[in-house]
Amino acid sequence: MKNMIRTHAPAAGLLLMMGACLADEKPADLLRTWQGIPGVERTAKGRLFVSWVSGGPKEPSYENTVYLSYSDANGTNFAAPVPMAGPRAGGRTFDPSLWLDPRGRLWYLFTRGNKEQGRHELYARICARPDATLPVWGDEFRVGFHESALSFRLNKPTVLSTGQWIMPVTHAVEPVFDWDGGDRHVQGVGISSDKGKTWKLHGAAKAPPFALENMIVELRDHRLWMLMRTGSGFLWECFSIDRGQSWSEPKASAIASPGARFFIRRLASGNLLLVNHYKFKGRSHLTARLSTDDGKTWNEGLLLDERANVSYPDGVQSKDGLIQIVYDHDRLGDGEILLAAFREKDVAAGKNVSGDVRLKQVIQRLEKPVINAAGRKLLLPGWDAKAAADRVMKGLVRVTGPEVKGAHDADMVLLGDRAYVIAMANDVKPGENPEWPYIYTTLAVVNLKTMQVEKFIPVARGGQAFENETLPEGAVFVPRIVRKDAKTLRCFFSSEEPLRRQSQTYFLDFNLDNLRFENRVHRAMIKTVAGVLDMQPQAFYQDAAAQGFTRPPKQYGLYMIDSFKVFDGKTYAILNNFPIGQNALSVLNPALDTFEVLGHFNQSGEMKITESAVNRLPDGTWLAICRQDGGKANYTFASSKDGKTWSPHEYRAFVPNGENSKPFFEKFLGIYYLGWQEITHIDKVSRSVFNIDVSVDGVNWERKYRFETGQTFQYPGLRLHGGVIYLYATQGQKERIMFGKLE
Repeated sequence: MKNMIRTHAPAAGLLLMMGACLADEKPADLLRTWQGIPGVERTAKGRLFVSWVSGGPKEPSYENTVYLSYSDANGTNFAAPVPMAGPRAGGRTFDPSLWLDPRGRLWYLFTRGNKEQGRHELYARICARPDATLPVWGDEFRVGFHESALSFRLNKPTVLSTGQWIMPVTHAVEPVFDWDGGDRHVQGVGISSDKGKTWKLHGAAKAPPFALENMIVELRDHRLWMLMRTGSGFLWECFSIDRGQSWSEPKASAIASPGARFFIRRLASGNLLLVNHYKFKGRSHLTARLSTDDGKTWNEGLLLDERANVSYPDGVQSKDGLIQIVYDHDRLGDGEILLAAFREKDVAAGKNVSGDVRLKQVIQRLEKPVINAAGRKLLLPGWDAKAAADRVMKGLVRVTGPEVKGAHDADMVLLGDRAYVIAMANDVKPGENPEWPYIYTTLAVVNLKTMQVEKFIPVARGGQAFENETLPEGAVFVPRIVRKDAKTLRCFFSSEEPLRRQSQTYFLDFNLDNLRFENRVHRAMIKTVAGVLDMQPQAFYQDAAAQGFTRPPKQYGLYMIDSFKVFDGKTYAILNNFPIGQNALSVLNPALDTFEVLGHFNQSGEMKITESAVNRLPDGTWLAICRQDGGKANYTFASSKDGKTWSPHEYRAFVPNGENSKPFFEKFLGIYYLGWQEITHIDKVSRSVFNIDVSVDGVNWERKYRFETGQTFQYPGLRLHGGVIYLYATQGQKERIMFGKLE
């Protein structure tokens, strides 16, 4: 029968302690639908820390986040978990490990993986005084191995008899554009001779496919023994006689394994403890075994958990000899993080002879969302959407300059401690219109710590002379911004002069180091069946007309209307020719200068579809929510399995009374956010009610925010950064752009 360790919310002081664990970039807590892969460490005074991974629908996924909990009661109860590091754009965090170094500092080690960039890097946070009433964790930093950006690792470092620190490292010999390295893994070590300040990789032992999660112990003859998980049915082994500088040819050991992580360490007695699956069927029968002859033979040991789907042990021994092992069970089901406690004599006897054996005690179990006829419930009973939105609006700050009289339709990128908010503006009057030649584009740099604008930077205006080209006279309209690389943002905009010429989409690059735009402007291109052409409305129109689109063309109005979205390493954008209601999904080339049209989703008749937002549902289906400027004016929806062929537009019951205004459709940490304008007017002001609904499946929705204001609230957008969702919106009669935190 399972024993449940009481998990509680920490008292005020301890809650502050866990809050202090977080860096300035605080990852948000999130809906946990799976969890596993734990680690454990015990401090000098007996505080027990436990780590694990959760977030997103499964492992691996972009939303994976690493967590930490603790116990000051020898593991009989634990504080509520807090996230220690969350995902960043294009990547996830995973495989945390806890290690108490010889100086008494507690290391929280974890991997940041980005399969699009082929980078999988080891990071850490250190708590210098983990036994303090209010222990503080430092900011995360990348751990050594600068000769390789491809480190995968999981298990604890070891301190050799020489005082050197040695860390088991599974890494790859080439970029890995996937979540794991498969048969490209090699097994090595990182060695530090300066107490963890620097590390250097040594050894690259080649083992069978899917070898990983190696561990190292120092034998009595001072050889190092490396064991590694493989898919061969056995742990493989190799040895080093030069303190890890080089390793013998790996070969299969006599230790059977189902292909899962194991745990090995030298106990205070000098004997070796191995926790592994024994006499197993799959990942079952997790057993602690003892060796008195440096691993040549092992006893039958103490059975810790006989059930299926138990895995990934990690352990620690206290000063008084108590051994505590954490492991997981049923990651996608019960999602249990469990604790077993026993002594060496219990392992030797194969039964509880010490009286201290505690097995199958639950540290954490998934609290699944409530399921009812309306689907998963994300919000607490009695949630007040309007009150929540009111709190958000009170914290918004203006991010357009005092000289700006009219502003609209922003976009943003958030990096480090700054937000970069781009918008179109004018210094003449409220509103916007492509026929106003004085509309220009501006960029605000916002300090996320102070929530103050550091700098307003002009982007472009009609007639501006650049080093290579002078922009035509006319409005610089509907800007969009995307991160190009580590040092560059790319800003797109349309230069247009209605009824006089074809508009053209341009882009400028912004240097993040000196906060300056380059003095060269570039023409964006569009790729259709006709080839690669200047990004102008006529090229976009001709592609749609070839597929039966019949509305007459316009010379202006071609924009990237939705936020840029990245799926499977590719950047997507919605193209929209607003005046004629033409829409398509496009994908950018790797250089981010050419938009390839994948599939049009237009509608004939009175249903004029304009500004759309897209996302992908859990099954991979594309879903677009679309503004309608004809017919009933309510939003329509279209879907596609491949992004190329789209269903006819239809209404959905969860958006019953929309107004013709731009929506958004985002997904953060496994939760969809759908934003849409309601036709209800406050004080007879149009676009004065905006709803944000949330869902885990894109089908069943709940109202999380309801923005109501007589000053209008329109064209908002969301971005996730450092665990915080930030928001921008147009307010007034298109007079200013506001920015702040949503949650």
